[in-house]
Amino acid sequence: MKFNTSLLRFLVLACLLLIQLAGGAQRGNNLNLSDDQLMQLVKQGQSAGMSEADIMNLLVQRGMSATEISALKKRLSGLQGGARVNNPNAIRNADTARFERDSNWVKEVPIPRKPNPYFGYEFFSRTGVSYEPAFNTSTPGNYVLGPGDELNIDVTGMNERSISRVVDRDGRVEIPHAGFLQLNGLSVDAARQRIRSKLLNVYPALASGRTQLNVSLGNVRSIGITVIGEAANPGTYRVSGLSSLFNILYLAGGPTTNGSLRRIELIRGNRVVAEIDFYSFLAKGILNNNIRLEDQDVIRFPVYTKRVALSGAVKRPAIYELLEKETLSDLLAYAGGTADSAQETVAKVAQLNQSERRFRDVAQADFAYFIPRNADSVYFEKLQVRFANRIHLQGAVARPGDFELTDNLTVKALLERANGLREDAFTTRAFIRRRNGAETERSLIPFNPAQVMRGQGDIRLQKDDSVFIASKDNLQVMQVITIAGSVQQPRSVTYHPGMTVEDAILMAGGYLPDAALHRVEVSRLVRNEADTLANQLMQVIALQVDSTLQPGGQAAAHTLQPLDHIFVPRLLNYHSLGSVRLRGEVLYPGDYVLERRNETVQELLSRAGGITPLASASNVQVYRNGLRVGTNLFQGKEQAFLLLPSDSVFIPRNDPFVEVMGQVFNPQIVSYQGRRFMSYISAAGGATDGGNLKKAYVQYSNGINRKTRRFLFFRNYPSVRPGSRIIVPEAPLGGRRGVNFLEVSAVTGMLTALISLISVLRN
Repeated sequence: MKFNTSLLRFLVLACLLLIQLAGGAQRGNNLNLSDDQLMQLVKQGQSAGMSEADIMNLLVQRGMSATEISALKKRLSGLQGGARVNNPNAIRNADTARFERDSNWVKEVPIPRKPNPYFGYEFFSRTGVSYEPAFNTSTPGNYVLGPGDELNIDVTGMNERSISRVVDRDGRVEIPHAGFLQLNGLSVDAARQRIRSKLLNVYPALASGRTQLNVSLGNVRSIGITVIGEAANPGTYRVSGLSSLFNILYLAGGPTTNGSLRRIELIRGNRVVAEIDFYSFLAKGILNNNIRLEDQDVIRFPVYTKRVALSGAVKRPAIYELLEKETLSDLLAYAGGTADSAQETVAKVAQLNQSERRFRDVAQADFAYFIPRNADSVYFEKLQVRFANRIHLQGAVARPGDFELTDNLTVKALLERANGLREDAFTTRAFIRRRNGAETERSLIPFNPAQVMRGQGDIRLQKDDSVFIASKDNLQVMQVITIAGSVQQPRSVTYHPGMTVEDAILMAGGYLPDAALHRVEVSRLVRNEADTLANQLMQVIALQVDSTLQPGGQAAAHTLQPLDHIFVPRLLNYHSLGSVRLRGEVLYPGDYVLERRNETVQELLSRAGGITPLASASNVQVYRNGLRVGTNLFQGKEQAFLLLPSDSVFIPRNDPFVEVMGQVFNPQIVSYQGRRFMSYISAAGGATDGGNLKKAYVQYSNGINRKTRRFLFFRNYPSVRPGSRIIVPEAPLGGRRGVNFLEVSAVTGMLTALISLISVLRN
């Protein structure tokens, strides 16, 4: 694929521009290119067939922000404007003209604001909406020319000539064969007449009409407008010369919360030339005083004078700015009038006095004369929902709702209008809620719906009566029965007359495979109406249910009653006893399911094929609930060790070593050399000074521990077996070491008494 050479060079320059922008952002300067480099970038893009808009779109796609794009456009426009002034005869392409006419580049991306309570302020905070001057219209005759404007002079008819000239810094244009013309400060219409008068000598046919002259605007100069006062974004804006005051109002973001929209001032030549009321545009769409701006104009947002809050049942509740003589009628006009449900006859006005607020009721006839004051609050109430001839019918009727109260309307006629009673209607008693005159409380008037429908005891209805027909279903308390035990879905189900145990089991999803259907129990509350405290409150009924749940069995003869509790027990012996984990030196290790409740370790080893020749049968290890169980299996007289579910049995390998650990000088594993305890302590270098040899013990591989025993000052150390572990614990801090004088004296006295006793016995 072949690339355009100019386009490739432009892309390289664009990348360099973005790199310099990124570096400049770290130093607080967004544009570090020289003027020549910037113009070279644009020329390279144009030679590649790209417009200025395409170049800007490419830079946006490459990561340039809206602020940097705006600054780049301003700078580029200034560079091109300076080139035009220095060379008035320079002719620019149409894309450059559209680019400079674009007023979007003078404003940043709008920042969304929160909803504003002040009327008209949201007009300036909408994102994605522009308010730009119209560039596609005909040349305005009142446009005032100035340096930088481009004029297109077309001579047609008997003579043909097209001339494009830019007004220079001195306000002149040079026309071939006519010389220089001073056009600065003239309108387009006045400039057209002056050019015509000059060209009459060059083209005499202009006087007879055989040659026509047309003067139009080409590129429009940019002008500087300053926005001051209570503006959201005050400052100086460079905009197109075709821009009007309303364009600048939108670009400046409108006023602040303290700014006025009713008295916006346009200052020209140090005097106020116009005062704009923006409410006429917001309320009626009329652009009064949409004056065309001139260079160095100043727009000022003054501080508001009077604001009134309007709320309640109005179409546009907000805070409105009013002029000095505007009335409450004018305020309602700005709000679009009252809402459909408003109480229009009176307005509630809260006014602020020097020390407190004052409340006023303003009648509708005075709206056109009442002038609100600053900080007033106007409120319109809603109409109360009241009916002059309404009857309300609710309950178990075919068509409940509101009905018209006609003359001599009775309960029977009302029920007939509602298409009669429903099948579940409670026909014994109903009532009418009736207001007692002006009292707020209502009284109840009972009647018999069945008799009324037969024409007996009919009642004449009055205004605001409410007739209620109860439903039998609503009067009944929902009663349930409970089923639990070995069923698919233990639950409480709604009781229905005639239900049996089979029905309840079916509603619970059926029974489980381990269900003991021959011992189903039904616990029933005994209805005891005695006034004495009874001991037995429940009656237990034992039933046998057919496994196919067919009707006609023993359980079918016992229909259920409300609040019955059905329990389906589980078969006593139809369940697994669990499994035991067997590992180590056995022929077939694995997880074995217990066969009997009293199965022992010996029987389990027999099922696993017995132990291997390398196994240490005397050191069988059993674990239960994560703890090791000490056992003496296969030692002397065998003891039956009953297994429980989830037990773990491990058969270790015959290990002819002994491990010495704890407070010894050289903890190590030594070969088994007999049962003598101290020989292994000596092999480990003896006990340290911090070791407590009196508390030393032996831990056998089967989980049993043996401690050192002591009689007087004699110690009896436990014997050592293969695979044992000798632990010498640490002596407690501050503990007494050795034998004191009192102990020696006591032992000496005991030995003396013992010798004396032996001598006496011999004699």
